[in-house]
Amino acid sequence: MTTARDDVTGIPQLGTLPDYLRFWATTTPDRVALYQEREALTWDDLDQLVDRLAVLLRARDISAGDRVMLVGSNTIGWIAAFLAVQRIGAVVAPTNNRISPGQLRVQADLLEARLILVDADHRQLVADGLVGNPTSVLELAVLMREASELPAATAGVAGVAACSPSGAALISFTSGTTATPKGAVIGHSALVTMARSFAAYFDSDSSSSTLVMVPLFHNTGFVDQFAHLLVAGGSTGLLLRYSTTRAVEELGVRPVSFLAAVPSMIRMLMVAPGADEVFAKLRVIMYGGSPMPGSWSRELRERHPHLQLVHAYGLSEFTSVCTFLPADLVLTKGESVGYPLPGVEVAVVDDADTPVAAGVAGEVWLRGTTRMDGYWRQPALTRQKFAGEWLRTGDVGHLDPDGLLWLDGRVDDVINRGGEKILPTHVESCIARSSDIREAAVFGYPDPILQQRVAAAITLRPGARYDPDGLRRHLAPLLPDYAIPDRWIQYDELPLTGSGKVDRRAVAAAFAAQVVDRGSGFGAGRTN
Repeated sequence: MTTARDDVTGIPQLGTLPDYLRFWATTTPDRVALYQEREALTWDDLDQLVDRLAVLLRARDISAGDRVMLVGSNTIGWIAAFLAVQRIGAVVAPTNNRISPGQLRVQADLLEARLILVDADHRQLVADGLVGNPTSVLELAVLMREASELPAATAGVAGVAACSPSGAALISFTSGTTATPKGAVIGHSALVTMARSFAAYFDSDSSSSTLVMVPLFHNTGFVDQFAHLLVAGGSTGLLLRYSTTRAVEELGVRPVSFLAAVPSMIRMLMVAPGADEVFAKLRVIMYGGSPMPGSWSRELRERHPHLQLVHAYGLSEFTSVCTFLPADLVLTKGESVGYPLPGVEVAVVDDADTPVAAGVAGEVWLRGTTRMDGYWRQPALTRQKFAGEWLRTGDVGHLDPDGLLWLDGRVDDVINRGGEKILPTHVESCIARSSDIREAAVFGYPDPILQQRVAAAITLRPGARYDPDGLRRHLAPLLPDYAIPDRWIQYDELPLTGSGKVDRRAVAAAFAAQVVDRGSGFGAGRTN
């Protein structure tokens, strides 16, 4: 295999993830590529397994362009199937295993999926979702058993040539809360470019390693961690599903250099027994979904000065991450999402699609080679999202004079109180400065005169007392009076989206669905 190399990263320039798998199987066949608990696969092992699975998929008439849904937990079989589908030129659709049967049915219908690969833990979800639907279903365990009975596949017999760098690699359904499912079509070129960007930014190589604790169906799992380490030739460990105890145990036995997680997950690791030993051996933690509370970042840096904390911002429509906040700015600019990756451009525009000055809020637009090709079979939605080469993110943000991007909310989350525009994320960040608050979700609710008023749902830190009047006093010097919430709702746990973010819309919908009298019960707690 003839390859060119990038002088900066030292990583070969190849067209697809299956190409990288074949490269490492040829050059470093005995290095560990993938492991889970007591099972470990070398690059050669993984390459041969993927070839066998590809042969079996071909035998079931799965060919280039067909869509294959993949539903399951974090397993070696999931990874092998993910690569095998791509190796034969078909399009893999990593499917959220937490969606409802009805949502799964809608996605399968939209994709016109030829096959659904599912593990034993999620067979009922698929069965309930496909009642009356003729889509073929195959359990991963069956496919893996059949693969183990095949002789070693000869390189190339599985139809590797069908996997073109210019074709579609996967369809990633966004984790938004709209009723309409939107499948972002990601090309092989975009997927590889994103993985290479990670490897270059974090200086990853064959000695690098990661443990995937987040669900693999998120781009954080299959791009930011697995694909990143695949192109770098490093090793990837899998946690079947997140458990703080299991994560600490696994990281204690097999330390890694790179982790990706949401802040709440990092906090659970920080306070777990044995945490110091785990963090002492890490080199980088990338987090996203929301800013890390400053007190947590300072605590981590004080306990582990060597550790790099990097804040990331991304979205499915751009393959994954678009900006990184460098580790040396996390303590001073922690709520910023940082600078764009090389090859990515950021603009902030007003309602007339005109760029605004530094410090002025507007919609964030992105441009670059990792932009999706469009939404699968939804041309109208694609046209709404695209502006020439630009992607309209739907996020409200601003650029500061140094070029750092700060996110202020979603375009459709902005609260209009009597003509005053209020950004929920800014109010949330002010609430979070209270030592009593663990999480907050701010939203607008209807008012016949002002159009909207401001409400806040909160969870408390252990030992804290629910004190709405105290919270209002806390916010008085931080916010204009019209932005201070006049309704407070205490939750035991705030609802989350499928990607682990606080689901502001679900909180607002629950609030709107109930007649709430001051002092009455609400959700998991009280309202005031």
